[in-house]
Amino acid sequence: MRARTSSLTRVASLASVAALAALVAGCAVPVAAGLEETDANRIVVALDHAKIDATKEVDPGGEGKLRVTVARDDVARALSAMAGEGLPRPRPRGVLDTMDKGALVPSEAQEHAQLVAGMAGDLERTLEGVDGVLAARVHLNLPTRDPLRDAPVGKSSASVLIEHRGTTPPLTSDAIQRLVAGGVGGLSPVDVAVVTIPHVAPAHAGETELAHVGPLAVARGSQRPLQLGLVGLVLLVAILAGATLLLYTRLARARAAEPAR
Repeated sequence: MRARTSSLTRVASLASVAALAALVAGCAVPVAAGLEETDANRIVVALDHAKIDATKEVDPGGEGKLRVTVARDDVARALSAMAGEGLPRPRPRGVLDTMDKGALVPSEAQEHAQLVAGMAGDLERTLEGVDGVLAARVHLNLPTRDPLRDAPVGKSSASVLIEHRGTTPPLTSDAIQRLVAGGVGGLSPVDVAVVTIPHVAPAHAGETELAHVGPLAVARGSQRPLQLGLVGLVLLVAILAGATLLLYTRLARARAAEPAR
């Protein structure tokens, strides 16, 4: 009888743990993986603006990388919000990324092109680090002097495209011009053309949407806590049931062991 009771209790406990693990695992789904800290933070902030509860955690598939998870019912909305802000962003190539590439002995023109591409990538990375900037593209026109010709060097210029969240740019055109010109020798701020493109969130993005947990309709932000609370309640009931069964079995054994009157 004791062995049977222990087996029943152990089966109930294992079943409860398995149900808890299955329900918890089914609550969260990764929407982006293999991320650096900055990219993961940017996605979490973007999803928060879209009223989507997101969690940043260690990515088991990449050493030193992170991933972002959301509730299963929020996956479609999260992917849509990330696509609207161009997330996760491709990493711009900087000067260090463009060095020592190509031919074994690169020509002067190749070296100049690599340097210009690297400088543009560094400027894009700096601009995209500003809160509210969704994407930045920098195009540099930096002519070089031909040693075989005595012609004057052409004028340097640049063009910048900024995609930003909301109707008001996080940086003024004057600030962008000064930033780009300050990072390129011989470039004047007045020769930097700036174009900004706003990304305005849909009117319904800030409205509270409901999610269903069984027959209950709750706000999406409360969905995961409620699911975890229900799982904990089920686990508690299973433990109490096992304890009750054990107590009942012990009482039955005690009564059976009493001498008959």
